[in-house]
Amino acid sequence: MAIVKYVEQETLRKTVIRVNESDSLRNFTRIGFGEVPNFTFLGDALKCIKPETWLKINKALLSYGKTAKKISGKSLRLDSTVSESNIHYPTDAHLLWDGYRVLSRLMTQIRESDRRLDCCNRFHTKKIKALFTFISTHCSKKNKSTVRKVNKKMRTLIERVEWIIAVGLNLKKYSWEKGCGSIAAYALVEALERMLPLVAQVAAQSRRAWINGEPVPAAERIFSIFEEHTELLKRGKARQPIEFGHLVTLGQTAEKFISYYAVEEHSRHDTAYKDEVLEDHKSKFGFYPDRFTADKNYHVSMEDTKEWEKEIEVYAVGKKGRRDEEEADREHSISFRAAQRFRAGCEGSISVLKRAFGLKRCLNRGFKSFAASVGCLVFCHNLVLMALM
Repeated sequence: MAIVKYVEQETLRKTVIRVNESDSLRNFTRIGFGEVPNFTFLGDALKCIKPETWLKINKALLSYGKTAKKISGKSLRLDSTVSESNIHYPTDAHLLWDGYRVLSRLMTQIRESDRRLDCCNRFHTKKIKALFTFISTHCSKKNKSTVRKVNKKMRTLIERVEWIIAVGLNLKKYSWEKGCGSIAAYALVEALERMLPLVAQVAAQSRRAWINGEPVPAAERIFSIFEEHTELLKRGKARQPIEFGHLVTLGQTAEKFISYYAVEEHSRHDTAYKDEVLEDHKSKFGFYPDRFTADKNYHVSMEDTKEWEKEIEVYAVGKKGRRDEEEADREHSISFRAAQRFRAGCEGSISVLKRAFGLKRCLNRGFKSFAASVGCLVFCHNLVLMALM
């Protein structure tokens, strides 16, 4: 079912409908004449497959490809891209509004599920939304009076969010002391407990930026209270200078088979992956590739390059910055330029992964599901490729 979902690029609901109406897909998913699971169960079942499991599945497919002599491993190209999280553009005002509406909704639901757990407060959600709307509409204007109004309303919004955080902390404490009257109330209180520190961090970073006038580093911010694992990544792209998601590193053989992929909650620089990819290639194939190529982001130093050239026949990673005559001759050699043309093909594979398999934006919630979805779509890509070989 996971393969059908990612190859056909359907939603969970449409995946279930497609399988239910197709005899070939029923046979492919081994359901046969049985009952097709509903989309809610399918989503929960897919989340049970861990990222480590997808790594093992991809390794098993690679082992089959080597046995069938469809994958040689003589050449390897390396590149990286960003898979975006499913979030809106994270402005401080929008994050504050998200925090306020979520906390007010949870506390209202707690009160409705157990009348004893009443925080005795009214939540003026429409007024807070009006503050957020005014700030979002006028924050880019340069008129001094407008800037003063925006700053004043932003201060009010921050204070109101800090107030509702205090109310939520009191309700949480009272709920655990008093006890909840139903399982639903317990679940809602736990959801409130998970959300409070995230909203508190949003309020703190907004106060530092807007009231204290501090520059808040990206490492000390969160960019979504729903996908708190999201990172801010600057890749130097002209059309998209800032991206919100995670770095996905891909190693691909000459047959376009993705033999290595990595996605981490705290992404490292590209250079940190190069040696890992080469050692992983050696562990899987028993030898280093005869030809290895990557872009300049993977260049460490010329000393590192010379060390790898002792192990690899064609090591085509360009140098950043100025080059002396020997280095220029190296990068203009026939083998180096041919390897760089081979490297450019990785861009096409990344484009296919984004357009045809859904790597551009991950719709799963939580980092583990994010990493698992990357593993699944890489497997689907490799499976389709093997079928065409």
